[in-house]
Amino acid sequence: MEMRFKENGLRGLMKSFVYAFRGIVFCIRNERNMRIHLFAALSVGLFSLKFGLTRTEYALLCLTVGSVIVCEMVNTAIEALVNLETSAYNQFARIAKDVAAGAVLVAAIAAAGTGFALFFRFPKLTDVLTDIFSVPWMILFVVGWLILGIFFIFFMPSRSIRPRGTKTKQK
Repeated sequence: MEMRFKENGLRGLMKSFVYAFRGIVFCIRNERNMRIHLFAALSVGLFSLKFGLTRTEYALLCLTVGSVIVCEMVNTAIEALVNLETSAYNQFARIAKDVAAGAVLVAAIAAAGTGFALFFRFPKLTDVLTDIFSVPWMILFVVGWLILGIFFIFFMPSRSIRPRGTKTKQK
């Protein structure tokens, strides 16, 4: 019996992963808030390594960060669909966009609360911060990380969005 790769087989699975990664890259390149969330997530992840969370706390952190990223991506998808449907002002379009943005805000507030619950153990927090800021190369790392974050968030070039088959005007 000959084994064929059908569209719904291995080839289809690989395509679905390519499309999913393309969506993630689109959000990172075109959505400043996604870059803010990613930078915050990476920063918290790095800090958590020094802080030393339990496995359960890492699981909670991953679920919380994941929910914020997912909400931001769903918000982007809703905005794209609304923009595709109408370019004129529409009250229902505004509601859809506002509610999607509100979902991201709720997830981000929940994530901040989770971070507060995980990291605001005063004696341990002060010990970790003292360890970080007592070593000169760690201070340089933190400053460099923050500068890198500012460039990643505010100065990362985005792609212009245009329908397939259209060309930009040559001047």
